Amino acid sequence: MGLDCREVTITLALTRLPRMLIIGTAGHIDHGKTSLVRALTGIETDRLKEEQARGISIELGFAWMDVGGLRCGIVDVPGHERFIRQMIAGATGIDLVMLVIAADEGVMQQTREHLDVCRLLGISSGFVVLSKIDLVDPEWLELVKADVATFVSGTFLEGAPVLEVTLLPGSGGGATQATTAIRSEIERQAPAAGERRRRAATLPFRLPVDRVFTMRGFGTVVTGTVASGNVDVGDAVTLQPSGAAAKVRGIESHGDAVHSAVGGHRAAVNLQGLDRESVDRGEVLTRPGSFTPSHLLDVDLHFLAHAGKILETGAKALVHLGTTQVTGTIVLLGADAMEPGETRPAQLRLDRPVVAMAGDRVVLRGFEQLAHYGTTFGGATVRHPTPLKHKAGDTEVLATISTLAGDDMTAKLRVVTVDAGLFGYDERQFTQILGAPGSEIAEGLAALTATAQLFRVQEGGTDRYVHASHFDALCDKAETLLASHHERSPHRPGMPLGELRSQLRYDLSPRLFAEIIAVLAARGRVVAEQRWVRRIDFTPRLSAAMASARERGLTLLRAAGLATPSLVELGDQLRGTGTTPSAQDVAEVVELLVEEGLVVKVDGLLFHKEAIDGLAQAVRTWFEGHETLNTTEFKELTGASRKYSVPLAEYLDSLKLTARYGDVRKRR
Repeated sequence: MGLDCREVTITLALTRLPRMLIIGTAGHIDHGKTSLVRALTGIETDRLKEEQARGISIELGFAWMDVGGLRCGIVDVPGHERFIRQMIAGATGIDLVMLVIAADEGVMQQTREHLDVCRLLGISSGFVVLSKIDLVDPEWLELVKADVATFVSGTFLEGAPVLEVTLLPGSGGGATQATTAIRSEIERQAPAAGERRRRAATLPFRLPVDRVFTMRGFGTVVTGTVASGNVDVGDAVTLQPSGAAAKVRGIESHGDAVHSAVGGHRAAVNLQGLDRESVDRGEVLTRPGSFTPSHLLDVDLHFLAHAGKILETGAKALVHLGTTQVTGTIVLLGADAMEPGETRPAQLRLDRPVVAMAGDRVVLRGFEQLAHYGTTFGGATVRHPTPLKHKAGDTEVLATISTLAGDDMTAKLRVVTVDAGLFGYDERQFTQILGAPGSEIAEGLAALTATAQLFRVQEGGTDRYVHASHFDALCDKAETLLASHHERSPHRPGMPLGELRSQLRYDLSPRLFAEIIAVLAARGRVVAEQRWVRRIDFTPRLSAAMASARERGLTLLRAAGLATPSLVELGDQLRGTGTTPSAQDVAEVVELLVEEGLVVKVDGLLFHKEAIDGLAQAVRTWFEGHETLNTTEFKELTGASRKYSVPLAEYLDSLKLTARYGDVRKRR
């Protein structure tokens, strides 16, 4: 199956826009991260007066440079332990990390925590920059290098280059030579580091907001790294989870005005229709209707090996997802506790909703310092971003999470539609839940519907998919309800469709109900005719009393014409003839005749259909020679008293044959 139109548009956008790589710094405070970025780009990322006065980074800093035809956005993160939230927000979405370690201090607490964060976020490319080498002698430098090698052992930086740099004023050509080596290493690692961007570009647009400000003459601006998809000038967008709506007025990427930004690009988006006060860092800019926020996340949780103690279910944590931080409770699934170094399924129950997609990475922090490691104790990979709340001891969900962690698209579609229940999911929801491009999901859905494992129901122009287990359960219930109805009312031609629908489920959509009836008919289980449905093996049958009452009733009503008896009068006449029907039989017979269309009930009066049809034709003939019809003239047409003429006139109005204007009626 080929790309859909949206994916083609995104692919073309990728060919027009410059190739982009997002690089992030990491490391302890005062180890030279900001100085390194300044040496590489010439840009000062400490923009706040407090940062410049104190000589430390407090907020995220941003810069860029071009390396070998590649536009590199650089996110400079704070190194102080108090600003770890900002560091995690900045590290989200980077492709390659530069871990900066000062030669005079070596590996420090935030060096360890920052590397933990990078690993938990799934970053797999990078290198080490050993800074301030002019401050140490050669022997000490070798000891530090050995310590660094031990420190990165077993991580994605094991075996990565360790590049030495001075970055001290007056260091001359040494700094230039070092930054040249860094640029070469970035260019060497770029192809592998940026590979995931192409797949991300085919997913729905998301931009986790890491900065909000007001620009005079333009209004509110949000910045961030586009996590997936693309956004164009003029697009309607929504901030989640707040739901605030806006329009994209303009886009800039590293100082250049652009028409589009795609996955992997740093972007500043000017929003029309939103005040600065209505936007917070941590919200996610999306397209309208593309994501559903949730208080719950099903995850595979990893507890860091150096955490030092067991993690018990019910533990509280700071949950970092994208650029947001929220307090949550960890509910372990299938266990009460887990050991350091272990990975197992869990549900995160959050104090406020977040926007996530399958495959997103989460960082978990506690409220106590770990020895030499800060407060980060674990992380997680999102497996289901909008799950149900699981009960304690629910072990079935373990198999579901295991399936969602795999690569079998049809298996994943099956398990999530089982959890979705009767209302199923549409393709937009599948994209968020499975974190896969629309083309892959469409292919899986086609295979499952072709084998009747899923049923497709169109609702409001959108296809929704319901698992066969839920669909078949409703089919079985419909047959059971029909059987009961036939037993109670064997004289009726079947069960009214509306009655069956309401008894199946009060909230059952008309489209899903129609699909159920169509499938039952195709399976040879029911027959649906006009407004009736019956089981295939059912034949209506009347008791002798009801059959007699039916025939005699039709005869009496035909003979009465428009001077018809009331229901009570008709019952009295029927009970005085032949086989005597009960009052209930009379009511059932009348209802049956009305449902069959042989008798018309008008304001409690019963008319044979032939009489009503004759009256309607007489009125049409009247209007062939007259403009209006007054009350006296109508009474003469009916040949009946006011008791009958008034409700009959109003009935013809309801049929849209006539319309009342004051004291007369005109033809519609």
